[in-house]
Amino acid sequence: MKGLPLILLKTIIIAILISIAVNCIYYAILTRSAEHDYGHAVSLIMESTFFVGIIIAVMSLPMLFLYYPNYWNSTISRLLLYFEGSILFIIAVFFVATNPLTKTSYLLTGTVFFFTNCIFYYRLTRKKQASAIRTRE
Repeated sequence: MKGLPLILLKTIIIAILISIAVNCIYYAILTRSAEHDYGHAVSLIMESTFFVGIIIAVMSLPMLFLYYPNYWNSTISRLLLYFEGSILFIIAVFFVATNPLTKTSYLLTGTVFFFTNCIFYYRLTRKKQASAIRTRE
């Protein structure tokens, strides 16, 4: 899998951007009054979401072990290595004692990262299935 670092980089960038948007929307829905300073809140949301996204990205680095054919050919190890970063982060959020707003923000970021990872995994495995079908003919 020569394209895994590029896929990981695309996942990180897209997931962080979508997470920032989702967290900003969540904050806007949560505080509907005009008394709040959205400019300052958005910069704080962007900063915290970026750092949480980097933490999830570091936790997702084991997916690069899928370069080895033995790991890639085993479906269980492929799924574990590919998705373990975002799943472990989501699980860890439940055990960290933070306030509910921060916990929700972390869960939103982890969920967006997971679903972005799912999209790229689907595209990656679909290409492999299509090339396997073509070589059999």
